[in-house]
Amino acid sequence: MLKYLLKRTLLAFLIISWAAFFNFVIMLILPGDFFTPMKIGIALAGLPVDETHEALGEAYGLNKHWTVQFVRWYGRVLFRGDFGYSLYLQAPIRNEFFRMGGPITNTLLISGVAVLIAWLVAIPVGMVSASRRGAWLYGAVNVIGMPMLAMPGFYMAGAFLAFYGRVGDSLMARSTMWGLCGYAYAGCSMSWGKFVSCVLHMLPLWIMVGIPVFVVAVKVFRSSIRETLGENYIVTARGKGLRGTRIYRKHILRNALNPLISTIGMMLPTVLVNAFLVSSMFGIRTYGNWVYRAVSHQDPALLGATMLFYSVVLVVGNLLADLGLAIADPRIRYG
Repeated sequence: MLKYLLKRTLLAFLIISWAAFFNFVIMLILPGDFFTPMKIGIALAGLPVDETHEALGEAYGLNKHWTVQFVRWYGRVLFRGDFGYSLYLQAPIRNEFFRMGGPITNTLLISGVAVLIAWLVAIPVGMVSASRRGAWLYGAVNVIGMPMLAMPGFYMAGAFLAFYGRVGDSLMARSTMWGLCGYAYAGCSMSWGKFVSCVLHMLPLWIMVGIPVFVVAVKVFRSSIRETLGENYIVTARGKGLRGTRIYRKHILRNALNPLISTIGMMLPTVLVNAFLVSSMFGIRTYGNWVYRAVSHQDPALLGATMLFYSVVLVVGNLLADLGLAIADPRIRYG
């Protein structure tokens, strides 16, 4: 197991490094740079355009070869935890990267809690729907969940805001004032009132982001349970007189969880993209806002940092899924 873990960690590092290289370099080899759109302003100011543009590139290191820029940036990331200086934010990226209420922490909060809620609800629903009495529940999940699974997250967010604008606070629904909590608590320190407001504000986002995870988890878990119920060792256990609850807890659930755990890695890209789409409708910044700004303003350090975060989440998520399989199923052995 330790040998496998070391191999996977090394592979994860190589994948993350390749993703960082690819995204950072693609931005650098595009025509122009961050200061190119400023040429008109430089000309209107009566300054020499080319000379001023080159001076700005020299001051911020943008005139270096792309290999030199990448090696310097990635070296600072690895050895100092420094993600560089964002020309768009006009600030060190590290200061914004780990700030509470920042795009990265918002992404982790929305995505992580949404997946947790979806799993906690999907497991009992999958168990009930796997029985004959629960056929109606599985039908309801398909009828209600499948259209929502096919529907982009911002459609559901728009429909919710339109409904809330009629029955609730129209100001909050028709602007970007939804936020992480009520605007009455903006700038206030954390209290029980603010905590409840934050939970109520985040609940619609958690539901919308978690719906695809919930629908897929129910279908996979139900199918896995039904398949496990027909295995010979389950029939043998029942023939020996073991109680149904013990069979479910010790044999059926433990084996049925394997396919469900495997879906973690597959669903992570959907969760992150859906979190960006939904949160944008509610006026909450996530990593996707940084990606858009980095591309539109040709800010290589900001794009590299955000895509590095995306790669780390995907790679670590898949690694944790593999470890979860090993823990849930003792038959799995890694060399």
